Amino acid sequence: MKNKNQDDKIKFNKETFITRTPGSITDKWTKIKELGSGSYGKVYRVENKLTKEIRACKELLKKQIADIDKFNIEISIMSKCDHPNIIKLYEIYEDERHIYLIMEECLGGELFDRILTKMDSGKMYSEKEAAIIFKQLMSAISYCHSQGICHRDLKPENILFLSKDENSPIKVIDFGLSKIFGEIAPIHHNKKRKKKIMETRVGTAYYVSPEVLNGKYDEECDIWSAGVILYIMLSGDPPFNGENDNEIYRNIIKKKFTFPDEEWKNISNDAKDLISHMLCDPDKRFTAQQVLQHNWIVKEAPNSKGNISNLNINTLKKYTEESKLKKAVLTFIASRLSDNEVKSLTEIFESLDTNKDGTLTLDEMKHGLQKLKNNKNFDIDVKNIFKGIDTDNSGRIDYTEFLASSINQKEFLRQERLNEAFMMLDKKGTGKISKEEIKKALKLDNVNEKTIEYYIQKYDLNGDGNIDYNEFLNMMGKI
Repeated sequence: MKNKNQDDKIKFNKETFITRTPGSITDKWTKIKELGSGSYGKVYRVENKLTKEIRACKELLKKQIADIDKFNIEISIMSKCDHPNIIKLYEIYEDERHIYLIMEECLGGELFDRILTKMDSGKMYSEKEAAIIFKQLMSAISYCHSQGICHRDLKPENILFLSKDENSPIKVIDFGLSKIFGEIAPIHHNKKRKKKIMETRVGTAYYVSPEVLNGKYDEECDIWSAGVILYIMLSGDPPFNGENDNEIYRNIIKKKFTFPDEEWKNISNDAKDLISHMLCDPDKRFTAQQVLQHNWIVKEAPNSKGNISNLNINTLKKYTEESKLKKAVLTFIASRLSDNEVKSLTEIFESLDTNKDGTLTLDEMKHGLQKLKNNKNFDIDVKNIFKGIDTDNSGRIDYTEFLASSINQKEFLRQERLNEAFMMLDKKGTGKISKEEIKKALKLDNVNEKTIEYYIQKYDLNGDGNIDYNEFLNMMGKI
């Protein structure tokens, strides 16, 4: 296209489509059932009136939000996160009294409750069971750290299961104490990373690291907390105990713990070695990447069995050639798909993601697509495909970017999903998408208007200067 350079300036990702809308949720969502309540407000199961999708809605009383700036940082972090094992935030509504968060519904309960059930039965998690869960947790932590996010409150209560199934994926939740400490470069095994120091004492007894208690720490405090979680999953006991919080804190600061024979005699040396490299001084502590590469994880929770040969290279090629406007619609739809709908694609993504940081590099794509080339006689321009999928120009392919490029459009571009996507663009509800609405929906304040006019002209078949619903369907290949 003539405006190719301008087209490259159009950037979007999953976060682009998490909107904050004035008013209550009732125009779009139906409350089905109250799931819980507290001083903060209530949680409901809700149904999308258009697509019939089920979500959870957290209804927060504004007067109970002590620090609105801190709350907005939490929302920003949740919006930014794009990882299979981190809770999804879809939409935000706000009226005079409440803020409503439309989120992924997790029906499987907390890891904390499953640990208690194991303890009551007298049989803790096997090493394999624990490793499968723990690997998902560490992948989420690795992703957060690579994005410059420190969780700061990892504990079993903040790890939910998507479903009641024993093999359900986990979701890390509650970023209320999290901190954005800045972007960091990839870590090389022979290169020390410049540390970003935090000082606020936050966290929960049992799981807080000694350096947090001392008021000088970096993102490696999350690794300590994860090490405590693994210790408890395997033994049922915390490594640092006490009669009260102060006694627990004193024992944490000493950093001395043991593996008592009664609970640990049948647990492998590999598991103990990993925990020992997590519950240690920060300068000796493993990074999230090193944890994921440890022999215990590699042996007990081998890499995803996602079959890369099931990745349709023609779908990727076709997506690469699509306009940015159609890609934006596909990204919006992909961001709303459930885990069950994209299970096989998630497994392929995890297979491609060899370092388990929750994003794909060009090298990872080259390695994965090379397998496709070896199996079939494909002509693959990996650089071009990579650039076409990387719609926010970050130099990495995020999870939702991958889904948007890989979904079977015949299967997922159903009428109700297309209706919802059209409404996302048609902000005024006129039945037509204008240039201004495209700019607003895709947050394109700094993009040359001629670029957006190009899309209007390309898909505006009747020449009225807008894209109506039939023209939108034509753009999406549904007419």
